[in-house]
Parts: sequence; C-alpha cells; structure tokens
Amino acid sequence: MEERDFRDDVAEEMATRQIETEQIGMERGQDKYRLTGALWAKIVAFILLFASVIAGGLGLLGCISVGMEGFYEGSLEEVLARQLRSPSISAIYEAIGHIESGDIREAEAYCRERNVDLELCENRGERRGEERVLWSTWDGYETKYITEIFTVLEFQEDVDVLVDGVYLAAGEEYLFRAYVNPDFPIEDNFRRLAETVEMVYGIRFALIGIAAVGILLSILMFIFLMCGAGHRNGRKGIAPGVLATIPFDVLTFLFGCVAVVVCALGLEIVRSMGTVAVIVLLTCVGAVLAVWGTLYCMEFAVRLKRGNCFRYSLIYMVLRRLWRMCRFLGRGTAAMLRDLPMVMTVVAAYLGLCIMEFLGILLFFSRAEELSILLWCMEKVALFAVVVYIALACRKLLIAGSALAEGEADYKVDTSRLVWSFKEHGENLNSLGQGITKAVAERMRSERLKTELITNVSHDLKTPLTSIINYADLICEETSVESNARTAGEGTGETADTRVCCPDISKIAEYAQVLLRQSRRLKKLLEDLLEASKATTGNLEVNLEPCEVGVLLSQAVGEYQQRMEEKQLDLITRQPEEIASILADGRHLWRVFDNLLNNICKYAQENSRVYLSVEQRERDVLIIFRNMSKYPLDISVEELEERFVRGDKSRHMEGNGLGLSIAKSLVELQGGRMEIIIDGDLFKVLLGFAAI
Repeated sequence: MEERDFRDDVAEEMATRQIETEQIGMERGQDKYRLTGALWAKIVAFILLFASVIAGGLGLLGCISVGMEGFYEGSLEEVLARQLRSPSISAIYEAIGHIESGDIREAEAYCRERNVDLELCENRGERRGEERVLWSTWDGYETKYITEIFTVLEFQEDVDVLVDGVYLAAGEEYLFRAYVNPDFPIEDNFRRLAETVEMVYGIRFALIGIAAVGILLSILMFIFLMCGAGHRNGRKGIAPGVLATIPFDVLTFLFGCVAVVVCALGLEIVRSMGTVAVIVLLTCVGAVLAVWGTLYCMEFAVRLKRGNCFRYSLIYMVLRRLWRMCRFLGRGTAAMLRDLPMVMTVVAAYLGLCIMEFLGILLFFSRAEELSILLWCMEKVALFAVVVYIALACRKLLIAGSALAEGEADYKVDTSRLVWSFKEHGENLNSLGQGITKAVAERMRSERLKTELITNVSHDLKTPLTSIINYADLICEETSVESNARTAGEGTGETADTRVCCPDISKIAEYAQVLLRQSRRLKKLLEDLLEASKATTGNLEVNLEPCEVGVLLSQAVGEYQQRMEEKQLDLITRQPEEIASILADGRHLWRVFDNLLNNICKYAQENSRVYLSVEQRERDVLIIFRNMSKYPLDISVEELEERFVRGDKSRHMEGNGLGLSIAKSLVELQGGRMEIIIDGDLFKVLLGFAAI
C-alpha cells in the first residue's frame, strides 16, 4: 500500500508539472524582447564564463607564483639573480662530479658550453674569505650573478687530482664560486631562463589585471545567467528547463557525481605531466566545473522562481508520506482514547504497566530477592497516588471546560491544589471565562450601537422627508385656492380677481426654497451614506501617487477661508521648510481635508483659533487639525467615529455625522492612519502617512 501511495504521489507531482508546462506553453505571445531571455545571449555568456574562468585562474596562479618568487619585491637584476642561483648550484655540482672523478678537462668543457664559469678556491683554516684560487674558468668579466657554496670533496678510490700544483684532499672543505655571464652569448638553459624571467617580470602587473578582469567577468556572467534562468523570449512567466522532470535531490546527486568524476580524472592525468601543463590542465578542469556548476545553479534558480524546488524531490515525497502515516496513526489513537472515560483510561494504563513489571520480576529475579519485590510494591503505591492525582486534576479541568462550553462564563477553576501544567491550564480556563464575558459585553455594545445607528439614520431621513411633505402640502393649498377661485368665477361670470385674492407668490417661492434645500440635504445624506459604505468595504478605486501635502492643504483651506471669517475663526497654519510628500490619492485626500474643515466650520467655537500643521517626523508625515469645540465633548472617541454620531447630540445643526467615518475609511484605504484626540474642549485630528 505504501509503494502504491508513493507512486501516486510521484504521478500527481508529475501531472502537476505537466499542467504547468502546458499552461506556460499556451501563454506564448507578445512578450517584450529581453536579453535575459535570448538563447544566443546565454550561449555567449557560457563561452565567456569558460574563457574568463580560465583567464582569471591562470592570471591568479601566475600572480601567486611570481609573488612567491619575489617578482614584486625587487628590480629585474635582483629577481634574475635569485632565479639563476638554482641552475648555478646545479652547474657547480655537475663540475664537482667531474672533479671527484679526476676529469678536470671535462669540467672545463662543461663550462665552455654554457654561460657559466666556475672557480675552485682553497679554504685556509677557520678564516673564510682568505682563500686561494686553485682552479678557474672565469676570465674576469663583470657580473652580478655570482653564487658561492662550500662543500667537502669525496674522491673515488685511487684517484688523485692535481690542481695548480696542489693535490686536492678528500674530506677537506673547498669553496666553489659560479659566475654567470650577463651577456648570455651561448644558447643554453641560463639564457632561456633569463629571457623567461625578463618576460615574466615585464608582465607581472598585467597578470594582476588579467586575474581581476577574468574573475569580475566570470562573476558578471554568472549573475546574468542566474537572472536569465527560466526566462525565454516569447513566453510569459518562468519556463521549465529540460531537466524539470528530474527530482531535485536526484538532480543534485547526478551533478555531484559528474563533478567528482571530472576531478578524479583531472588528478589522475596531472600525475604524469610537468608543472606548466599541470597548471593549465587544472585551470581547464576548474573552468569546466564552473560551467557545470552554473548549469546546476540555473536549474536550482528556475525551481526557486517556480516555487517547487524542494516540494518536487524524493526526500520531500517520502517525508510527506511518513508524516501522513504518523498523523493518521496519531489521530486514530487519539480518537480511540477519546471514546474511553479519562479516569478509566488512566487506571487501565496503570494496571497494565503494573502487570508487565510484575511478570518481568517473576521471570528475571530469583525468590531470594524479596527486598526487590518490596521496593517495587512501595514504588507502585507512590505511583498510584500520582496517577490518581493526575486523573482527578484532569477531571476538574474537564468539568471546567464543559461549564465554559455551556455558557457559564463566571465558572472558576479552583487552582489552589493544582501544580505544574495543570495549574497553568486552570488559570487559562479562568482567563477564557473572562474573555467570554468581555466578548459578550462587546457584542451587547455592538448591538446597542447598531440600534442607535438605525435610530439616527431614521431621524436624519425623516426630518428632510417631513419638511418636503409639509411644504409640498402648503404649495398645493396655495395653488388649490387659485383653482377654486377660477372655477367659481366661471360659474357666476365674474373674474377670480373680483371674488378672491391671488395666491401669495412669495410664500410659494419660500416653500420651494425649503423644498429645494431639504431635497439637497436628503441627496447629500444618501450620497454620503453610499460613499461611507464604499469606503468601509474598500470598493473605491484608489490611485496612489506622490502628493505635496502642503499645497493640497493650502488649496482646501482657501475654499473655507470665507466661512471661517464669517465664524470669526482665526486660522493658523504651520508647514515645514522642506516640501513634505506622501503617497496618496489626491481626490480622496481632498475629500478628507474637506470633511475635517467642514466639521471645524460647524462645531468650532466662534472667536477662537484653529491650528493646521504639517510635521515631518523621521519617516512619517503628520497632518494635525486642532480646534476648540462649541459643544461639550462628553463622548468617547470610539463613539465619535461611528456613523451618524455628531458632537451636537440635539441633531439640530446641518450635517449627518458621516464626515469623520468617511475620512477615517478614506485615510486607511490610502495606507495611512487617523487618530482623534479629545482633551476637554480641545478636538484634535491626527493624520499619519509614510513620507517619500
């Protein structure tokens, strides 16, 4: 069954990936051409990556090599002197070999064929430097490339070497000095070494540039390939690669195996090669591994972008299957235990444990160990007390939970005799009861506010409708008087002017003005109610753009300048020296300012000051409105933010109580915050937006 479930999981995952692939294929269309989606650009990037890794690797190894040889520390002569020391010592030992075999002429012939001359000096006593030249091929030319070593000659049997009338003694220490001809007239290893050193010395700083450019270019190519992973021109979204059907962990294993094989082959080959060839081969192997690793990273990036990197792997599938099995077994065991009473379950588990331990004692202990049985019985008695306590504590908590579930919010658990987690759980249940009580109170308050909302809406709708109906009746009465007069005049042959006066045109005009005013008030109420509903539910279209708060606030203040002067309100505005900009919708922000300024004109105390200020605080822009209220503010901030709630509780003034509610909803829609602060008769509104 497990194998079948596993195969089902794999098949399901494959089907999901196939559907995603088909959907991406169907989305081929008019996608904009991008360099990261061009196949030729990625091929060129891979070629440049390979070449840059080789160049950077060779340059870096070259810098390290010449740096270790001291090419960056001295002049060309000093560097060449250090490099010529090794072949000079080799030449000395070659000549020593000829001398020890008794063939002085062969040593001289060896020097004539090379750009090196040798001297053999006798070391007199302990004072080195007071030597006598016994043999020399140096003709006295000037050179700075001199190498000296002291060595003990060991001659072959029956060989006597006579130099300058002196027989060389075996076991004696002699001084050998090598002179390298600075003109290098002979084509030999000294001349080739000198040419190589001169060439390397000339390009020693260029190697640094090559290494830096190669490394930088390889990093740039890697970043480009990572950015372009999964992107193809002509396709929308992230397109899967050719390796998308291989699970991620299997793909990682395959890439790792190939990398290990390449490294092993490279190490096997370099064992039989020279130093330069080894450096070149290792650099090429490193470049191949870099390209291979980039391919793996690109596939990894594609899966990350598609969001199925680890979800589509064998390990994830196996772990998910194991988790499902464990969860199934755990739920089954929990369901089985829930069907038994808790106390009975605990007691049964305790008795089962006792029986198992008793049988173990009978099987593994002899009869002579009665003391062990006694200790076992004492331990079981203590354990029984603990088990009973746990069962009773759990029962107490279960009763409390049942009481709370039945709605007894005032039920309290006695936690005085509970310890450890049982006491903590009991206190949590008590806190839960308090939370239920608080939630019920909040619910009742919400119901009360809803009732008040309905009452206020009914009152605000009834008042203009009543006025419209009454004044419409008055207009009908005035016009009916004129109509009756005309009818009576036609019956008697007299004119209406001779029987009754004409209707009062001024009254009809007054009534019409009232009708128009109340109709507009009713229309405004309905529009505000609709806007408040849209703002609360988020159905308004919001286009966030950079806005200069000071300019928009100044324009809004200009609209209300005359009304404030009529109310004898002294307006004081404060703005920062720097322009404060926020991300907001200009239309909705204007409506917020309009509502707040309208409230100020309605409810501000005459002959008082009104403060409007814009403040920039770190990353926030604060817009603050302050005014003194003409009415006592004996109302909470929460109630004042509700719909159809006014500072004027008599509801005789113009307005519907929707201004603050609409303003708060519009501010929150634009990502800001609105806070109302009441301090005595001081009414302050604070608008906060993120600065840009």
